[in-house]
Amino acid sequence: MERPLVTAMAGVTISTTQPAALKAILTDLMGWQQLCEGKIDSGREYLWGIEAGSAGEDYAIYASPGANRGMIRVVTGIERLRTHPIGTRWSGVEIVVTEDLRGLYLAFDAHPHFQMIKAPLEADFSDVGANIHQAFYGRAPGGTHLMFTMAVTEARDYDFPTAGARVGYIFDVPLVSDNFDRSLGFYRDQLGMTPLLEDVLTEGIWHDAWDLPIRTQVDLAIIKGDAPDFGLGGIELQGYASSFIDPIAPQTSRFDGGACLTTYTTKDIAATFRAVANSSDATVLSEPRPYATAPYHGNHAFSFLGPGGERVEICEALWQG
Repeated sequence: MERPLVTAMAGVTISTTQPAALKAILTDLMGWQQLCEGKIDSGREYLWGIEAGSAGEDYAIYASPGANRGMIRVVTGIERLRTHPIGTRWSGVEIVVTEDLRGLYLAFDAHPHFQMIKAPLEADFSDVGANIHQAFYGRAPGGTHLMFTMAVTEARDYDFPTAGARVGYIFDVPLVSDNFDRSLGFYRDQLGMTPLLEDVLTEGIWHDAWDLPIRTQVDLAIIKGDAPDFGLGGIELQGYASSFIDPIAPQTSRFDGGACLTTYTTKDIAATFRAVANSSDATVLSEPRPYATAPYHGNHAFSFLGPGGERVEICEALWQG
């Protein structure tokens, strides 16, 4: 494969029974702006492969000021009910912060609709070419995890994401799997995404974050499409033993609660669809069709389930208002 079939991450869809509360967090605490809103018609339900009415009547998309990627689309649906701390499939989003992470943490910690899980932690991946960064995270409406990350040092092998606002865009989406090799093989070998970082951890940030016993193996790979910069939307694939992650199975015909759909762009939607359709590790939910209204504006899109049941949308262009 000459290059990855996918390019940049347009955004992540979050399902929640409290859409107004989530929207208030995005606008009031994070300073994001509404890009567009609209009705969820039968065409969108076909695109996403969901039952009629299962995502509510309306959607709204929010973006960091000045950013054309890494957005959040809010829909009305079920909550992520966790029986284990680590959520399977798309477990949340990671958002770049450019300054005053501590102040942002204090604001989120005091917010009635945000459940703080971990105060700012420091992670050092400099030994594998990354950097030292600080992050805090918690549970937002929908039961999904929001992680906010700020660089402390420069990365050796790539540029850490930067943004034009204090709270920037989603630059990374955690994908949790109990079959790490299968998931990595699909995104790397069949969609051609490039691993930027691979590591096996037996202690450190994930053990601190999830209170895992020391020496528990956590497999990690950060993979990206063919966009020129790291911050254009990577998948942070995390592999755990099944005993540590949420056993709730995906429902093919409706969204997961919380982070339920990640949208990537492609320069060749026909080739990407063929790769997905020919893969034994993916399940096609819809075929490519043009969608006239925002955020697609006539571009084609389709959706599928990945190896762990995670829902992925592919479209020909980044979201526009």
